[in-house]
Amino acid sequence: MSSKTINLKQIFKTLTILLLLNLNFQVAQGFWFSADDELVTLDNVDLNQFLGRWYQIARNPLFFEPANCPCAQQTLSLNSSNIVEVYNSCNKDTVNGKLQEISGTATSEDPINNSKFSIDFGLFAKGKYWIIALAPDYSWAVVTDPNRWSLYILSKTPDLSPSDYATALNLAEQQTDISKLKTTDHKNCTYP
Repeated sequence: MSSKTINLKQIFKTLTILLLLNLNFQVAQGFWFSADDELVTLDNVDLNQFLGRWYQIARNPLFFEPANCPCAQQTLSLNSSNIVEVYNSCNKDTVNGKLQEISGTATSEDPINNSKFSIDFGLFAKGKYWIIALAPDYSWAVVTDPNRWSLYILSKTPDLSPSDYATALNLAEQQTDISKLKTTDHKNCTYP
């Protein structure tokens, strides 16, 4: 058997697995939210207030993210060309683990509302960053994607009060599945 045959079989197997995962997700998503339940983002996000450092308070883990990534944070800033720069970091496995970091850019998909962004980390695909809830004072936010695969509860501080967390969780649950939500450890963290 040639190596080309083996590679084609491996590619076919991988594509089949991805297709099945996608179908399973769509079935599961349909259980929680029908196709008519369009994801609703915010009507208006003041980009200048939204910029800055965000600490990940909780997330729905994704298959391509580290299983345990304490001290997770994201910094959003405007460069001299008015492009939003994105810097994400966390520590691998423990608060003292190796720093994991990635940088990219964000482009608004709705410049009028500024609640839908496309994130480019220079990978095989761009990520989606849709803001579905936000504290009036921009102290916390709930972010997902149009397929509802991801879910992030973010805060401008490493700790979020129980009442603010409950409010964010309630708003997230109205549009996404929160059953897999995992909190992020920020105890004794040092941030870059």
